Amino acid sequence: MNRYATMVSALLMGALAVPAVHADSVTTYGAGLSSCWVYLHARDGSIVDEVGFIDWLGGYFSAVNRTSSHRNNFLGLADLKNVLERLDNNCRVRPALHVAEAANIVVLGAKPGPSAHAIEATTYGSANKACHAFVEAREQKEAVYWAEFLHWLGGYLSGVNAMSLRTNNVLGTAELEDAVHWLDTFCSAHPQTSFEGAVEALIAATGAAQGGAPVR
Repeated sequence: MNRYATMVSALLMGALAVPAVHADSVTTYGAGLSSCWVYLHARDGSIVDEVGFIDWLGGYFSAVNRTSSHRNNFLGLADLKNVLERLDNNCRVRPALHVAEAANIVVLGAKPGPSAHAIEATTYGSANKACHAFVEAREQKEAVYWAEFLHWLGGYLSGVNAMSLRTNNVLGTAELEDAVHWLDTFCSAHPQTSFEGAVEALIAATGAAQGGAPVR
């Protein structure tokens, strides 16, 4: 388990954020904990730093659409590029906000898309990549190869937490490295499952565990 904790911590530090904040309101992971100022600096600077935020936001907005019981696409017809422009504007006005807070403002202010159950929920980023891509990236032993999946996972879990009416932390008492270990095992056994499908299976398994105990 230590190798997961080390790699997860390294990747999250690469996103310029601590692993998670367990607040009374919502638990947020990864890049969403960075300030808007840091996010804007990344947008104007290194493409490597910027991509980490974009991967996180892709996971966050995918989760918002999937978790909502009312809408399958909160962002309407806007693509992720247009959404990032909205987020940039919010962050320039309030640079001290956390990225997750600014992203939630975008969601609240967006013109909603189709009603729930009318079409499949809109997803972004790594959602539709096959599980075997995650396993293969992890097996490269270098964080850079599977950073996109971990950033996306942090964003997705944060988005579910923000939208859920039942809990502020779908992982319960599990840590993020426990989740990564579970996904590694699941994806090795189900290589053709989408990465989002694997994460949804993780959430279901964690919820089924007594008291939200760490998944193994």
